[in-house]
Amino acid sequence: MPVYAPKDYEKIIARIRTKTAAAKIEMGRCLSEEVITAFEESCHVQLPQAYRMFLKQVGNGCEEMLDGFKLNGLEDMERKDLSKPFQLEEEWIWEDEDGRYGERQNIIEKEIAEKAFQGNIELIDVGDGMTYNLIVTGKCRGEVWSFSGMGVQPCCERQDFLGWFELWLDHQDETDYFKDYVYG
Repeated sequence: MPVYAPKDYEKIIARIRTKTAAAKIEMGRCLSEEVITAFEESCHVQLPQAYRMFLKQVGNGCEEMLDGFKLNGLEDMERKDLSKPFQLEEEWIWEDEDGRYGERQNIIEKEIAEKAFQGNIELIDVGDGMTYNLIVTGKCRGEVWSFSGMGVQPCCERQDFLGWFELWLDHQDETDYFKDYVYG
């Protein structure tokens, strides 16, 4: 399930709604345009169209996803300035930078903060420092990436929010977001 084209969003949303109902997944209540716009204004960003549609037509988060972890609702997300772009286009595993990380730790940490830890919102915290985040600015806007203390990378083949969520719907706790993706 790749990054979908906007022309396909309506049919994908309908398919997701059918699948969530069939699986008896309790989604949070759908949000109004006003609630979404208020979040966007407070964070100085416009959320990706597919995610906005999901919030309005499918639901705002759910209590159990990915081995029982919660899909955050918009109200759970930190209100902060999201206008600075997420600067990565490919994975960055900073742990692989051997001794360089130890020698230049402060410089690398600043670089990490500037390149990776802006322009995204946390969808799920799976513990042990690992999260799935939606990129809301930059060239990868709309994609879901895996974040950890070791680095960041896109989920399997490039996934937008709808593809990422539907992959989980189809495979639930057996979902392997890394099956097609091996970083260098």
